[in-house]
Amino acid sequence: MTKPNRKQRGVAHFLRDCWSQLWRFLITGLLVWIPLIISLWVSWFFINKLVLGVEDLIRGLVTGLNTLGDRYAFLRFFSVIRYHFGLGFLIALALFLTTGFLTRYLLGRQIIALGERILHRIPFISKVYKAVQQIRDTFVGRQGTVFQKVCLVHFFHPELLMIGFITSTDNPVIKEATGKDLTAVFVPTTPNPTSGYLFYLPQEDITVLDMTVEEAMKCIVSGGTYMPRPGRPQPLQRDEDDEQE
Repeated sequence: MTKPNRKQRGVAHFLRDCWSQLWRFLITGLLVWIPLIISLWVSWFFINKLVLGVEDLIRGLVTGLNTLGDRYAFLRFFSVIRYHFGLGFLIALALFLTTGFLTRYLLGRQIIALGERILHRIPFISKVYKAVQQIRDTFVGRQGTVFQKVCLVHFFHPELLMIGFITSTDNPVIKEATGKDLTAVFVPTTPNPTSGYLFYLPQEDITVLDMTVEEAMKCIVSGGTYMPRPGRPQPLQRDEDDEQE
C-alpha cells in the first residue's frame, strides 16, 4: 500500500480543518437559537394550554348553558348568553386579580387555606398539589423571595467552592443548640437547582457575591457557561433588622 503523498495529506488536513470549522459554526448556531426556541416553545405551551384552554372551557360552558336554555323553559335566560373570543382570558385575568386581592386580607387567606385543606384530602391530587407547592416554596415564599443573597462557600474541601443562597441569618434554634450565630445557606445542585444541601455556617466562611439570584440561577442551570460581569465580593453583613431582632 502506497503512503499518501504530501498533496494528499494537505487535502486531508484541509478537509479536517473545514469539518472542524463547520462543527464549531453548528454548535455556535445551536447555542444562539436553542434559548430562543425553548422560550418560544414554553410561551406557546403556556398560551395553548392556559389561555386557549380557558377559552375552550368558557366556550363549552356557554354552549352548555345555551343548550339548557333551549331545552328548559325556566332556564330560558341562559339562551341569551353569547360567547366572544377573549372572554375566557378576561375571566381568567379577573379570577387571578380577585384571588390576589383576597389573599391580601385575612378572610381571603382563610378561604384559600380552607381550599388547600380540601385539596390535601383528595387522593392523587393532594400529592401533585403538595409537590407543586414545594417547588414554589423552594424559590418564592409567601412573603417574598426566600433566597436573600448569593454567596460562595467551601464544599467538603478548602479549595472547592460552590455557589449558594443565603436563606436566613436568624436561626434561634440552631444558635441555642450550638451556641454560635450561624447562617443558613442552601447549596443547589447542577443543572437541577431544586435539589441540594442546607448548611449552617459562620459568617467568616461565607463570601457574598455581587450577583443577583436570577444570574446565579442561570449560572447553575448552564453548568457555569453563563457568568455575569465580575463584581467585588463582600463579606456577609447581617441586616440591621436582624440585629435589632
